[in-house]
Amino acid sequence: MKSATLLVLLAFAGVLHAQMPPALVNAERGKILEGVKSVPKAGAPGPIGIWGNMAFPILAAPDKEGVEIAVAAAAGYGKGRIILFGHNSYLAGNEGGDHAKLVENCVKWAGNKEKPRVGVKGVNKLNGIKAETFNTVDKKSLNDYDVVIVNMQSVISDEEGAAVAEYVKGGGGFIGGMTGWAFGQTSGGKDLAVSHGLNQALMPAGIAITDMSAFDQLRGFEARTELPAMMNASEAIAAIKKQRDGGPALTAEQMKQGTNAIQIAMAAQPPDRSNLKTAVLAALGNAGADAAIPTAQAPLTAEKHAAQRLRLGMETRVLRLASGEGVAAHPAHVAFPGKVPADSPRVSSEVKVTPSIPGWTSTGLYAAAGETITVTLPEKLADKGYAVRIGCHSDTLYHLDKWERAPDITRSVPLATATTKTASAFGGLIYIEVPGRAKDDEPFTAAIQNAVPAPLFVLGQDDDAKWNEIKKRPAPWAELACDKLILSCPTEVARAINNPTQLMEFWKKVVEAQDDITNQTAERKRPERIVADVQISAGYMHSGYPIMIPTSAAPEMTTFGKLKFPGWGFYHEIGHNHQRGDFTFDGTGEVTNNVIGMYCYEAVLKKDWLIGHGAISEEARKEHIQKIKKASNKWQVWKSDPFTALTTYIQLVQEFGWESWRKYLYSFDDPKFGPAPKGDDERRDQFLVRYSKIANKNLGPFFEAWGIPVSSAAKAEVAKMEVWMPKGL
Repeated sequence: MKSATLLVLLAFAGVLHAQMPPALVNAERGKILEGVKSVPKAGAPGPIGIWGNMAFPILAAPDKEGVEIAVAAAAGYGKGRIILFGHNSYLAGNEGGDHAKLVENCVKWAGNKEKPRVGVKGVNKLNGIKAETFNTVDKKSLNDYDVVIVNMQSVISDEEGAAVAEYVKGGGGFIGGMTGWAFGQTSGGKDLAVSHGLNQALMPAGIAITDMSAFDQLRGFEARTELPAMMNASEAIAAIKKQRDGGPALTAEQMKQGTNAIQIAMAAQPPDRSNLKTAVLAALGNAGADAAIPTAQAPLTAEKHAAQRLRLGMETRVLRLASGEGVAAHPAHVAFPGKVPADSPRVSSEVKVTPSIPGWTSTGLYAAAGETITVTLPEKLADKGYAVRIGCHSDTLYHLDKWERAPDITRSVPLATATTKTASAFGGLIYIEVPGRAKDDEPFTAAIQNAVPAPLFVLGQDDDAKWNEIKKRPAPWAELACDKLILSCPTEVARAINNPTQLMEFWKKVVEAQDDITNQTAERKRPERIVADVQISAGYMHSGYPIMIPTSAAPEMTTFGKLKFPGWGFYHEIGHNHQRGDFTFDGTGEVTNNVIGMYCYEAVLKKDWLIGHGAISEEARKEHIQKIKKASNKWQVWKSDPFTALTTYIQLVQEFGWESWRKYLYSFDDPKFGPAPKGDDERRDQFLVRYSKIANKNLGPFFEAWGIPVSSAAKAEVAKMEVWMPKGL
């Protein structure tokens, strides 16, 4: 017999677009969380999209902005109930804390009875719950149980999804979980939004697994009966519409929460599903006075332009989902990334793709804003993880208080069929994205139609004379490439380059030098990328794929004479991409990359390797030493000041040479030095022991002088060697 609360919930389900009252949501959530205080984080979970009228979050945690994100959610669907988790490890109840109690409650809630019959598929033995294993997802098997618990990580067909949906609508309970962001890897390159039949079949309930990631720094989830109503995207859309129609104004916190919920919900939608997109557009209404185009000269700020930011943020999220047909150019594209010249030709071209090189394959083509391009690849490679990307400016700016461009301007569209039509409202350079799993595929040719020629110089394929013609291509963005690095910059910057061969030979040597000193030459599978952008997501520059820099630094990046000095920022960020955990511990995240970067001055520039930054001058290093000598807590000072810590490494290289640093980094692949460290304590100990053995000196007193904590066992291991201490320390 259904509870009185549930009867009310079911009644609300029949009212079009009505959301459940918060009291009813809290009551149902309270049943699922009864006796649960906290649940550990399992693996690397992702968020659940929530938008249904009978859907609500169960477990959530705030991000660094205080915005709540759900790792688990529940929904009513027909006569049945659904619970989804953002990681498959949550299904068995074995993660410790109150996890087992949570799963027990979920089973009772989903089954709507005290002792439901439970069937499991792809799940290890449940903690304290009697269950049977079943292997076939069909009507006959499902009807043997009141609740089924399914590991959704594997590919589940449309037919199996439909069987589960009918089972739930008829009164069955379903509990599922998967690591959505990893589905592309575990499925052989398939796209979650297109290829997971069960995730799609349950979407009418208004909850879904997403391919997003979250909760990086979290250790666990606190159980809370009350969570923000605006975690439900439909609730957020309704509130935004009310505000637009003259209703209550949303607070900044509500706005952040609501727009985040919409973003997560929309991330789960397959390209052909338009209900949520339509609702967002209806809530936004006509642009009118709210329309605004952010620029570096006139940015949109959270304090002064809340309504305009909301509209633009919604528009960019909607546009990410838009199909290739009928996508109009967004007015903001003119400011950035730029407008294609009116007289630019549209061309068709064939692009060679090498699957052994993962990441973005440059095509030398540009998609004009609002214009459909057509991409064709061999039939056998459709829905294998390949995608077409429009735009290299992949940083999103939603979290920033100031926008100097639209917050999200690139698109990546899965090549789920042999022929794909797509477009971007902002336009951008076109790439074929190659998944990591594709390395064994044969090289192939992709055909691209209706694109604008873009300057692309490839070292070894093009020469300086040919560049004089290539750089005349009309697209607003250009690239220069070698097998180790690709530069993306405004075409107007690229056209000032007269010596692209010399430039890219230089960059090739920079990456090769860092590969060599870090013992990563054999690891390299793809070129590094550096992309100039009018605004990036964090810092002045940041590492990653791609490395992001401000457009103001693009001339330095592409002018060979200026690269020699200064050039620290570029070597610093490439160095970040070469860092490894074995030799980078707490306090050295902004240090070991600089040691790697300084090597470029030595090996490539053939200059004094201490000229790159004012904070490592001789005078500055003396100040760092005095700072440590005066410190009451040397370790705290050392690990909180990157240039003070860098002075330690500089002293080692000055005394024992770059070969000592090379041998130290190579030692982690040398069995005679023992196993790699686990945890920071072992990393510091091995830093001492390995470097002491390489230098044939006892560096224990040196580490102590700098305040780097190491164990007595590590000190004892090097105690018989001759002590070394640099002058002045």
